[in-house]
Amino acid sequence: MTKKICIIIPTYNRWNYLKELLASIYHQSIADAIALIPIVVIDGSTDGTMDQMKQEFPQVPVILGTGNWWWSRSVNEGGKYAISKYHPDYILLLNDDSIIQPNYIQTLLDAYNTLKGPAVIGSISVSDTQPHLVSFAGIKKVDWWKLKTHHYYKAFTPLNEMPTDGLKPTYALNGRGIFASAAIFSSLGFLNAKDFPQYGSDDDFAQRAWKKNIPVYISFSCRVYDRTLETSKGTAFRQDSLKVFLSSFITWNSVNYIPKQLKYFWAHGYKLLIPFYFFKFLLGTSNAYFFKYKKK
Repeated sequence: MTKKICIIIPTYNRWNYLKELLASIYHQSIADAIALIPIVVIDGSTDGTMDQMKQEFPQVPVILGTGNWWWSRSVNEGGKYAISKYHPDYILLLNDDSIIQPNYIQTLLDAYNTLKGPAVIGSISVSDTQPHLVSFAGIKKVDWWKLKTHHYYKAFTPLNEMPTDGLKPTYALNGRGIFASAAIFSSLGFLNAKDFPQYGSDDDFAQRAWKKNIPVYISFSCRVYDRTLETSKGTAFRQDSLKVFLSSFITWNSVNYIPKQLKYFWAHGYKLLIPFYFFKFLLGTSNAYFFKYKKK
């Protein structure tokens, strides 16, 4: 019996990246009993993505957003469409600039099939340039009393120093490469697009899954290569100008947006400690920008 995997890909003005990703999906080495169904959500693109899709990938379903959906709602609208139209067994989330290897999706499915029950699996994030560095490899623990996040590996650990397989519990996710059954996405209500329209909904998704006793794992064999410097302006490791870094705290679609951080703390931390969380977030982010990632 054929299993269906719907792949939800939100996009905005990245046709050159998107077409590479779609081509790689259609060249996946996958079992015959697996059907891959990419679904592209175009939210306000002005680079001709829609016309190009009609010409080069007419078989791919396209959903048009209003231009104000951003990442989280685009995922939600794509996922809901997938479930109503195709009734998939699984859903996979990818960014339009994701780069995947020919065996990536089969590796995800194999990892999922080793588990004894329903779960969510995330992929490690690897820089697209040499030397390959791992920007995200799972969170083994969040100490909410100290607001301390315990990583399995430090950010930007060389890929060749990472294990090549295995699953570990994680309490955060990267939106690139989240894989779960369609039933799990439905039961969790997909992503929280209201509070986290662009950044944070992936971590929130992981936290909400654990609260519903749905385990979340990071797979070290499942790797998504991403264009690291394409991430949000103001992210400390990008080392943008001081003006850009400071404005990121008050820019609503930035990774550093303060209200977004406070909503995450409110939802998952200890509410009495939110003032402490706020100041620690500011100090930690500033330390990363001015010292940890400072270019020499």
